[in-house]
Amino acid sequence: MTLALVWEEYRATSVNGFGYSWFCDLYREWAGRLKPTLRQVHTAGERLFVDFAGQTMEVIDGATGEVTRAEIFVAVLGASSFIYAEATASQGLADWIGAHVNTLAALGGVPRQIVSDYVPGNIIRLMCRLPLCGGPP
Repeated sequence: MTLALVWEEYRATSVNGFGYSWFCDLYREWAGRLKPTLRQVHTAGERLFVDFAGQTMEVIDGATGEVTRAEIFVAVLGASSFIYAEATASQGLADWIGAHVNTLAALGGVPRQIVSDYVPGNIIRLMCRLPLCGGPP
């Protein structure tokens, strides 16, 4: 949709309305006052968004008191905002795939798309051999 089309629709209902240049000036003034946000409409079952959280957390072994760090894998269905989270030992390939398998099992199905915000470079190198991934041969 262009501004010219919006103006044509406006003029069709307001014969004595503003001319095109004045309409554009008023529109730009109005648009400058807006606080734009990106609203996304998600169809049920279409997209699953996945990522590792930025921060790790401590896991304390109750028997030994040993403290280790855990990565947090998070998956969210776009339409329902259903959240699945899992602590993993690392962001390595085995944990990355395992977390996806566990997520899909918890959902009881598979979405049309899985959208990853960031895939660690070591996983990309394992799954996509150079030069297919755009790196040097």
